[in-house]
Amino acid sequence: MSDNPPPTPPRHALVAAVLCVAATYIYFLIFAEFALIELAKPLAEGRLRWLMGTLAVGGVAGSFLAARSFRFERYARAVGTGFRACGAGAAFVLLAKSWLMMILAALCVGLGLGWLTVTLVSGLRGVLGGKRLGLWAGISTGSAYAVCNLPWVFEASPAAQTIFAALVAVGGAIAAIWLDLTAPPRSDTRDYEPAVTWFWVAALLALVWLDSAAFYIIQHTEPLRAATWAGAWTLGGNALMHLVAAVAAGLLIDRQGAPVVVVLALAVLGTACSWLGDGENHALGVEVLYTAGVSLYSTALITYPAHGGRPWLSARVYALAGWIGSGLGIGLAQDLHAVPLWFIALAGVLVIGALAARWSWLRRAVVKAAVCLIGLGGFGWGTNSPMYAAEGSDPAVALGRRVYVAEGCIHCHSQYVRPHVAADVERWGPVRPLTESLLERPPLFGNRRQGPDLTQVGNRRTPEWNRLHLMHPQRFSPGSRMPAYDHLFHNGDPRGDALVAYLASLGTSTLGERLQQAAQWRPAIATPSNADVALPHGRLQFARLCAPCHGPAGHGDGPAAAGLSQRPPDFRQPTWRHVPDGLSTEARTLVLARIIKFGVPGTAMAGHEYLDDATVVSLARAVDALYAARRPPP
Repeated sequence: MSDNPPPTPPRHALVAAVLCVAATYIYFLIFAEFALIELAKPLAEGRLRWLMGTLAVGGVAGSFLAARSFRFERYARAVGTGFRACGAGAAFVLLAKSWLMMILAALCVGLGLGWLTVTLVSGLRGVLGGKRLGLWAGISTGSAYAVCNLPWVFEASPAAQTIFAALVAVGGAIAAIWLDLTAPPRSDTRDYEPAVTWFWVAALLALVWLDSAAFYIIQHTEPLRAATWAGAWTLGGNALMHLVAAVAAGLLIDRQGAPVVVVLALAVLGTACSWLGDGENHALGVEVLYTAGVSLYSTALITYPAHGGRPWLSARVYALAGWIGSGLGIGLAQDLHAVPLWFIALAGVLVIGALAARWSWLRRAVVKAAVCLIGLGGFGWGTNSPMYAAEGSDPAVALGRRVYVAEGCIHCHSQYVRPHVAADVERWGPVRPLTESLLERPPLFGNRRQGPDLTQVGNRRTPEWNRLHLMHPQRFSPGSRMPAYDHLFHNGDPRGDALVAYLASLGTSTLGERLQQAAQWRPAIATPSNADVALPHGRLQFARLCAPCHGPAGHGDGPAAAGLSQRPPDFRQPTWRHVPDGLSTEARTLVLARIIKFGVPGTAMAGHEYLDDATVVSLARAVDALYAARRPPP
């Protein structure tokens, strides 16, 4: 957390990120999806599907390998490695003189591109921030498509396109040097709940599949190719439309969210595919619709996993939707010369069905039925009982509330921030109107306050942290008297995840107020003379409270770190994720103190709201001292 959240990305990091995304897309579009296939055809002898399958296998393997080895501390270096591997893969293709060498080259290209894509996108939000991520992604995507549609690129020989792609990869590797993570790297909205992510994968897969099939059909049907992208004026218009549509998609995503853009992309792309015909009777200007639809969904294909900041989610999106979807589309379209209507209909059903299942009554009905069959039967409570949550609430949250009561959480945790007690508001967040609490059945004010108040816990702890804390309380809250509730997560028991969902729902509407409150909090910073006295106390507190995750020396290797999807930072790195460079000692201490006091929203870094200001500042001094021991001299 910085002084003025959300932080503004440094200009050099912003430019580097835009260049890296554009370079990745250019490499994929002009080489992996185009020139590679053309270079392989003379050697294929009817075995082109084997090459596409090998490329997809390499892409899937590279994607999951990147997710497994992803570390935010090594982000820039890993992105550079991906670009270098892609450049080497392109060179290998040029040197391949036999079918076996071409197959091996395709495998290398897939591995490198799979690694690069997942690595780059998983940290993109940490570089660009979440406020304008869609806009920058749209500029990157649109620029890449525009470059690929320039006549001197699009109409070049496959060998020349391969050389161009290799040079672009070299440029991307250079740009990756300036990638800096300065913003919270992930979002925790409902679209990133584990079940919902699969609906997104299905929707994106359908769009990639439809586009890949249409692209292959157009490229290999001469009348279609001539009508769609032959001639400098047509290609120039396509380039401009790609850029305009991608930027518009990015702006829409920042304002309205990705679902709007995905539905719009389906409508535009589906209309274009139906009007293409076989090239002889296609509608005038249909290429404009096609290019617009491609840029719309391509921008969403970047921003959705990028906002999530979860490497394994990025791997699923690009392995399944990207590689397998692309491979299926091209494989099924090899003997076709027009886009069948059933292609368009099937893609539409998948996209609309998947997006509807995210929020609509369909998903609610499925979840509610599962809860009734699995969870509620164990408790013997009716879904309409007047003693519990209001009818119409999310079934998982409603079940979680029942678990909260049944497990006796109200005996140690309150849900009532006292309105006239400043310490309550500072520790636990904004005051909740009493009338809201009284409307609940029953109100959960709590019997005693043995542990933290949970009124706004959804603002202060991520679902991941709550799950791990419920399973191993002392590991994540040293000295806690809370018993373990790991039995709620055993053998498919729905109660554990339901309780996590309930905790995540508490206080979500007041996140903005909480962030503003944290940004305004200012403890008394010790003078240099007093800081030396406080430092030993801070080191003791670090060893007790922070070392379980951060490790005793701040290397991010504590015993609890292995269970986190995002490992803690390594203080040996030259820059910190959430602390800007170039701050004075006092300003840096303030930023660190706010992180320690309030945590970092969207990450596993939980706050220590209950600590007094002097202890928080002592801890900040101790953390800064760990980093100062490795800070290069000015």
